Amino acid sequence: MRDDSTSVRNLVIGMLLVAAPFAIAYLLTRGNPYSEILLIVAIFCAGLALMFAMASGLQQVAGVALRLSGRSPRDIMIVGLAALSVLTPWTIAVDVANLHQVFGWTNPLAWLTALGLLTSVTQSARPYHGWALVAAGLALLGWIGWAGFLLTTPSFSKWPFSFTPVDLVSTGWYAGLIGWVIAVDAFAVRRAREPTLAQPKDVWPLALVPGMGLVRLGYAGRGRLWLVAAVLAVAFIGISAVSDSEFAYWAHYGTTPPDRGRLDVALIAAALALVLVASWFDTWLSLRRREIMGDWLARVRRRSQSESR
Repeated sequence: MRDDSTSVRNLVIGMLLVAAPFAIAYLLTRGNPYSEILLIVAIFCAGLALMFAMASGLQQVAGVALRLSGRSPRDIMIVGLAALSVLTPWTIAVDVANLHQVFGWTNPLAWLTALGLLTSVTQSARPYHGWALVAAGLALLGWIGWAGFLLTTPSFSKWPFSFTPVDLVSTGWYAGLIGWVIAVDAFAVRRAREPTLAQPKDVWPLALVPGMGLVRLGYAGRGRLWLVAAVLAVAFIGISAVSDSEFAYWAHYGTTPPDRGRLDVALIAAALALVLVASWFDTWLSLRRREIMGDWLARVRRRSQSESR
């Protein structure tokens, strides 16, 4: 067996070993707020393992298929997450507030997200990749806005419990968000490889995602550090959400869980906002340094030309 095949096999085994404890933890702790995040991590790791196994387990068949399709493992991951976002719920059920579980296939915003992700990996639609990601991002943001609007309605506001929008969103929304972040990163990397110099109008739209403006400028390492910080903040916000099983338990008594205050959500959301603002400042500094360096090089070039005359 070739060395690269052995490496991939070890990677697949390693990803499965990472996924297993998260899956077991989910099965053992389905009743607590952490369970859904554990399931997402387990599915993500298992999906990566399956993806690499499909790409290299059967070396000849899979290798030929990948070469013919021209698809990268990242594209396959995005397609898988798009499918997962449609097949899984986008909201939990809160019976006391008459909120039923909404699955992706019944949700137009889920279909818009999936369509945007699929378009972003379609080569024939390359000129529309940016717009597809904008549409998918607006759909994800719109679902959070819809959840926030629901909390202002009498069905929720009459209860003595501090609801937050993150309490209502479920696995499908998170799958769409993960796929969207991966797709935006891939788009920024592709644009960074273009021979033309990135202009501010090309950078700032991507900078709406922490670190992606820096990736567009070619600072992939620094940009992804900001992205990882934002992802960790979102993960902690998801962990602090109240689980559907807790709402279901207290619904048997015709009430909501005891109010616990949501200072943790507010603090983590503030940290996420701080990461976003800091990444914007870093992007602005990088653009400014490049502008200063460009002016200096232009002066040197003009001085050199005048001296040569």
